[in-house]
Amino acid sequence: MRIFSNDRKQVRSGWKIILVFVCFFVSTTIMSVVFSNIYSAFVFMTNPALLSKQDEGISYITEQLLSMSSFPGAFLNLIQCILMIFFVVLFWKVLDRKKVKDIGLINIRKGWKDLFYGLLFGAISFTMVAIILLCTKSVELVNGFNSPNFSRTLFLQLIVFIFVGINEELFARGYCMTVLKQTKIAWIPILGSSIIFSLMHSLNHGISLLAYVNLFLFGIFMGYLFIKTKNIWMCIGYHITWNYFQGDIFGFLVSGNITDSIYTIRTINSNIVNGGSFGPEGGIVVTALLVVTILITYRFIPYRA
Repeated sequence: MRIFSNDRKQVRSGWKIILVFVCFFVSTTIMSVVFSNIYSAFVFMTNPALLSKQDEGISYITEQLLSMSSFPGAFLNLIQCILMIFFVVLFWKVLDRKKVKDIGLINIRKGWKDLFYGLLFGAISFTMVAIILLCTKSVELVNGFNSPNFSRTLFLQLIVFIFVGINEELFARGYCMTVLKQTKIAWIPILGSSIIFSLMHSLNHGISLLAYVNLFLFGIFMGYLFIKTKNIWMCIGYHITWNYFQGDIFGFLVSGNITDSIYTIRTINSNIVNGGSFGPEGGIVVTALLVVTILITYRFIPYRA
């Protein structure tokens, strides 16, 4: 029995996915450690007073590295995204010897309309979630709609969310779904990639069973969209504005992550409706919306030739 290759002498899809992820994990771990040490040394050199308050200094450094609102945290996120994109493209070209357009990353001049519609629908979708949560009084708006809070970090976080959208869709949909087609079982690519996508968030703060379900449903929705449109631009667009409107516009937690935002939302009581410490993606409002969007995709978006 062949463990690493199939009858067509192709490296098995599971090993391809594991190889990409292991290389990504090892490289990001090394980069994070190196950058964290350099940044720590810089902070203590420029703020000598922190040397006498080491616990306070370490706490400050940790907060900066974990926050997408700070340059160090945003930089680490961008490095992680770039490394994932790099390894997906590298192993696709080395192991499958095909062009990146074959994993859905077609020329933007052909895919810009899909990107635009994805950005639009992602923004509308999460705005609906926010309105429902506000109307049901699961959350409340701290600063009124007439009192938005704009800051430079909103642009920094937009850049991060753009790369997060590209990196997660290129890996989970573009790469995983495409290589899983080797199995010749029709349902494996979309289900397998959705499971992988949900498990990728296992270390996020506040993860719960319903959050896993919603992440899985989001993966099904994105996967189905990828199959029907035959490229990942609409998926990327939807992913970007879904995250950005969730965190930077309305001020919700984004898969457990805190961001700076135009509006500030206060969760009245953490519950199954608002998702608690994971944010709306851990609540039943998002579950309902994802089920509806999957049905709409099935009914109204045609398969492309």
